[in-house]
Amino acid sequence: MSYPQMSTKKQVLISQLSILIFALIAGLVGRGGTTYWILVLLYFIVFTYIMMRISRPKQQAKVDVAKIESGKILLEEKNTYELMSQDKEYMAEVSEQMRIAQQNMLLMFPVMIYFFIAYGPITNTIPSYFENHRLGVIVAFLVLFEGSFVLSRLGQWYIERRLKKRGYKPVMINAPRGYLVTSEGIVMYGLAGKQAIGFPVKGYKLNYNVQRKFVELIQETDKGIMKLRFYTKSPEKLFEILKRKVEE
Repeated sequence: MSYPQMSTKKQVLISQLSILIFALIAGLVGRGGTTYWILVLLYFIVFTYIMMRISRPKQQAKVDVAKIESGKILLEEKNTYELMSQDKEYMAEVSEQMRIAQQNMLLMFPVMIYFFIAYGPITNTIPSYFENHRLGVIVAFLVLFEGSFVLSRLGQWYIERRLKKRGYKPVMINAPRGYLVTSEGIVMYGLAGKQAIGFPVKGYKLNYNVQRKFVELIQETDKGIMKLRFYTKSPEKLFEILKRKVEE
């Protein structure tokens, strides 16, 4: 995976900044030892998180939950699990979503293999070209981390190209287990707490399905399609409420 979602250019800039920071720290810490390997582990955690963020479409900016909750209550669904479980097509959609996510996660294996194969040659060779050994180590780790980034981006490009040839865009569905709609916006309940989007909702298309009992906000980008799906016993009522609040 987040509110607000940054542009790809900003995400790449942040990834480059994180690579520079980790390279500087690695140069100061030096090769080997517990501290170094903790640093490597942290690098892969941060790197994976950034690459996942880069691959996601934009989402609505975060707003104050308390402000949204203070508005006039228009509709509330405290537990949508039952409605969600009755939607047989939902599981098929989620399975496809998980398959794409697994493909992206698998990209980390060649990155890690590269890292451990290239580690010795790069960190042994590059520092020898510098009079200042510490500077040479920093440059070596910079090259090592940049190689991980480039390899991962090439993998993502390959997956995106394959999907494009199939005419398929990855679909990400966010279906909260409960939510509150007020005159100010929507508060979504999840395992990680509450998140909210404010009215008017911009940049989304509105769709609803009476038979499957949901209303969804859809945002399509070059990278994929993001759906905020709200299961409800009253899809027509919720659709009418949101129709006045959505600005495409």
